[in-house]
Amino acid sequence: MPDVEPVPLPSRPARLIRHALAALALCGLAAGCTTLPAPAPPGPPDPVAVEEPSEPLQLAPPPPRRAAAPQPEAEPARPARIADGRVLFERLAESFAPPVCVRGDHNRQWRRRYAGHPASFERQLREALPLMAYVVEAVEARKLPGEFALIPIVESGYRPEARGPGGPTGLWQMIGSTARNHGVQVGRGYDGRLSPVDATDAALDYLAALHAEFGDWRATAMAYNAGEGRLRRAFARDGASRVSGERRLPAGLSSVTYAYVAKLHALACLIAEPTRHGLTLPVDAFTPLEVRRAPDGATRLDAVARAWGTAPETLARWNPAYRSGIGRSGAPRRLLVPVGSAVAMAPIASSSAPFAGNEEAPAEAPLEHTVRSGETLWRIARRYGTTVRALAAFNGIDAARPLRIGRTLRIPD
Repeated sequence: MPDVEPVPLPSRPARLIRHALAALALCGLAAGCTTLPAPAPPGPPDPVAVEEPSEPLQLAPPPPRRAAAPQPEAEPARPARIADGRVLFERLAESFAPPVCVRGDHNRQWRRRYAGHPASFERQLREALPLMAYVVEAVEARKLPGEFALIPIVESGYRPEARGPGGPTGLWQMIGSTARNHGVQVGRGYDGRLSPVDATDAALDYLAALHAEFGDWRATAMAYNAGEGRLRRAFARDGASRVSGERRLPAGLSSVTYAYVAKLHALACLIAEPTRHGLTLPVDAFTPLEVRRAPDGATRLDAVARAWGTAPETLARWNPAYRSGIGRSGAPRRLLVPVGSAVAMAPIASSSAPFAGNEEAPAEAPLEHTVRSGETLWRIARRYGTTVRALAAFNGIDAARPLRIGRTLRIPD
């Protein structure tokens, strides 16, 4: 017989282990066997306080549920019109991206500056309520970050007639080239940057494009302030897309741009947590604003106001772009008016006949205003959408001298 190499038998402990593994395998195939529970996954790490997020957090969407049968999608309910300050600030606070109140000396500095005069801060917000509600609803309709509705506070104090040094104009303080690039008519006869309707449409178009590119509201705000080209170059130099106004990221931008983000953070924090900062936000009810088309043939704003049952100064306040009349130089005829202020608006607007009273308009007496206690020439000019120089020249008075209470001033077209 040939030699056969003996095969070593396993030791007793090894045989026991093999038998046990075989039994477990059979048990796994049989019904009624129990298994040990798997160890629980490790819990999330303890939260870490951050100074300011550097990049937006991207969460993976949950897996879709398998529906029994396809159901038609219901249209989302349109949010109710904002008609009081309480609803306005609640809706705004809900729209801010967390963390709303961030740490850092720069942000604390701007919170203290805005909240340093509570009565003045509340009064300015109260005066802006109708226009702010109009902007908030426009931001919501486009599904843009709520922080964008705070930009007019930083830019103009929500004054549609504001003019900044160097050329920025209107509610959103747009320069002429940016406005024209987004379809706003800018010329001597009509400057659409002074129209809350035209300017808001253009500004939100611009912000939507920037947000689609940069994906973060703070980077978008920086690009709106400094220009998208400058922000792209700053990112390229850094080799990263980190954004922080507090830590001055990306590097190489102006201090004004970093402060821009800090101001918006500060305002959002004050609106979200007013009591903590000793503030009371206005909760007054107000009449919302809506866009209406001026009647065909109308050339005077005060004549339209009378036909619509609206005070001329109210129409002038919300439409300062039309100081020189309506319909000149092919200007848009969209006016911002209080909701429900025009009972006769529909038949007038739909009629192709000349606007009633339009031919006699040049012969009408100009709009007049009686000076009350505490009023200044600047405040009256702002109320009627004109300038101090034009108002003083039209009435033959010295703009540097105080006004006499009870004096009647004529308001230029």
